[in-house]
Formats: sequence, structure tokens, C-alpha cells
Amino acid sequence: MASKNPHFRQLISDSTYTEIVSNQILKQVEAHQAAYPEQKIYMMGFGDTSQPLPATVVKALVDAASRLGHPETYTGYEDITGNPELRRAICLNYYQNKLGITLDPTEVFVSDGAQSVAVNLQELLAEDNIVALQNPAYPSFVEGTLLAGRTQYLNLHCHEQNNFVPEIPEQKVDLIYLCFPNNPTGAVATREQLKAFVDYARTNQALIIFDAVYSPFITTPNIPRSIYEIEGATECAIEIGSFSKMANFTGLRVGWCTVPHSLTINNTVPGELNQMWKIRHSIKFWGTANVAQQGAIAALSEEGQQECQEVVNYYLKNAQLLRAGLEAAGLKCFGGIDNPFIWLKAPQGMQSWQFFEKLMQETGIVGIPGCLFGSSGEGYLRLSTLIRREKIEEAVNSCSQ
Repeated sequence: MASKNPHFRQLISDSTYTEIVSNQILKQVEAHQAAYPEQKIYMMGFGDTSQPLPATVVKALVDAASRLGHPETYTGYEDITGNPELRRAICLNYYQNKLGITLDPTEVFVSDGAQSVAVNLQELLAEDNIVALQNPAYPSFVEGTLLAGRTQYLNLHCHEQNNFVPEIPEQKVDLIYLCFPNNPTGAVATREQLKAFVDYARTNQALIIFDAVYSPFITTPNIPRSIYEIEGATECAIEIGSFSKMANFTGLRVGWCTVPHSLTINNTVPGELNQMWKIRHSIKFWGTANVAQQGAIAALSEEGQQECQEVVNYYLKNAQLLRAGLEAAGLKCFGGIDNPFIWLKAPQGMQSWQFFEKLMQETGIVGIPGCLFGSSGEGYLRLSTLIRREKIEEAVNSCSQ
């Protein structure tokens, strides 16, 4: 007799982040627009990008698609771990040339973006391993943990008092999710703070999954862009990167994760986790679209990187403008400096959903209630500045009226 997977029970009963956004946020926006059709709405809740692909990327995509149209140049399956040229480019042009970090291409696995990798990496660990999650956290980290059957997890609370960077766990845990620059709070971690987590992981044979998707947005001096800038991190951490935001690849879906050969946990030897992930890759994932990978290769070229930096600068300017406008209106803001997200504190002790409604009604700005990212997000709102500049400028004007 077939029976359902019991791990879905809690997700179905509590409703997922995506369902709440669809069933509550979007419906409230629709109802508000119907009641006040003359008011403009500024959708700042979602992390989708708004700018076109860099010109160098577009040319590479067109050329790659054209080659697929001719028998002489047609190619099918790629290497399941990723196009070798792209893996070399990530190691050389991203890690070594930018960050001074030396990695081998066999340590890099190309993926269809960051989210699936972040969740699926839990398959490397035993079911009874204890997970520690930042709170607030990107929802898929929590939902992926529950889907893996790990209903008991440790919250690492991030508050204004600790600049939204958690302390290391007081108890022993086996897997730690860290996201810096952080989504949703916009916080960054110092070298000393990351070193504390690396030291903890090495001492306790724990694994860190480090989400570095927003690292290209870092402008603050001396803030690490990769956990591998910390000594010993290749022995305890897997890092996730993506082209989604820095190159507007949200529709193309290309990312990567780095599983160093020196990485070990309990009952493994160097290279074993790398091989395990490769095996998992070959069973459950047959590679990222070859055309999209050609676009990623172009994004890491010298010209492509210059164009990607223009993309990043555009969104950072958006964040600067919006934050200044919100602060001028008397609101307290965090983030928006090394990250395209602004973590907006609700005034006068309001709850997240109350603030969501008030801001939408008074300014037309729609964010995501902070409580949807965890209990420590209560009383905040997350705003994305990945929208078009003119919308940001209009929203700022609406705040000043």
C-alpha cells in the first residue's frame, strides 16, 4: 500500500512561504488596488530582478543557440558537474582574481541557481544531524530542513542588538546555515565573526553551508566576500554562489556550489563529501542548460564582469535612494548598503502585518512582513530594491507626501 511522505505534513498545515505570498500578500494587494484604483503600487516584496541581461551575455546566448541549430556545431549533454570552461572561470575569474582564493575546478559544481542546492545539500548528512538556522532566515532553509524530516532545529536569533549577526551555538550542532550578506536583514559578518563559526565547526566536526549569493554587493571595506577568506574554512564549509542577481540570471537559472576536497565531517576522509555530491548530482541532476552556461561564462569574462558590476551598482543606487527616502520619512532602516534588501523597522511597536498594511495604504509600497522569515523578524518588513529606478524614485516621492 502506497502512503504519503510524512515530512510534508508540517509544511502543508503551516503553509509555505510561497503559498502565503500568493494567498495573503498578493490578494491583499489586489483588494487594495480594487478599492483605490488611483493609487500606484510599488512591488518591493520579491527578489526578482528588473534590468536586462548584460550585452556580453546576450551575445553569448545568441551565439550558443545558433550553434545548436547546425549539425556541425550541435552539442547535447554537458558534463553533469558543469561546463569545464565555466568551472575554470569561476575558480580563476571569481575566486582567484577577485578574492585571492585558490580552488580547483573539480571542487565547483554548476547548478540551476542557489535555492535547490542550498536545500539539497542536506542529503549529504545523516537524518539525525542537528541543524542550526539563522532567525530570521531565507524561508527555503527552514522549509528544506522540515522536508528532510529534521523537525527539531536550533534557531540562531538575529536581533538589532547583535547587528543581526548571530552568536555561535551554545550547544553542539552538526549543520549551520549562514547567509551573508544576509537575506532578509541585509547584515554582513566581519572576519572575526565568521572565524568564530569556522572555529566552532572545526572543533565540533560540523558543516557550514554558506550562502554568498549577495557577496558581489559588498562595498564595506574589510568585509569577507567568501567564507574561504577565513583560514580553515575549506575544511568545514560549502559555499553557494549565483549569477541571479549580479547578472540578472533569475530566468536563466545558473549558480554553483563549492565542495572543497579538504572538507571533512565525522566518519569521512578528504575528498569523500566532494565525491558524494558528485554521485548525488549524477543521480538527481543532469546538469544546467548548456546555453545558459555559455551566458555565465560570458558574465565572467573581463567585459562581462564590468557589465555585471554596472548591474550591481544600479541596484545599490536604488537601495541608497530608497533608504534615504524612508529615513527622511522618519523610519528606521537596516541593510541596503552591502545588499539590495532593506530591513525596515515598524514604528511604535507595530506588528509586521500591521506595518505591511499601513505602508501599502499610505505609500503604495509593498514589502514582505518580517515575521514570514522567522519569529525574530516580527516587527520588521523586507523591501527589495531590484526593481526599476523610476519606481524607486516614485516610491520615495510618495513617502515624502
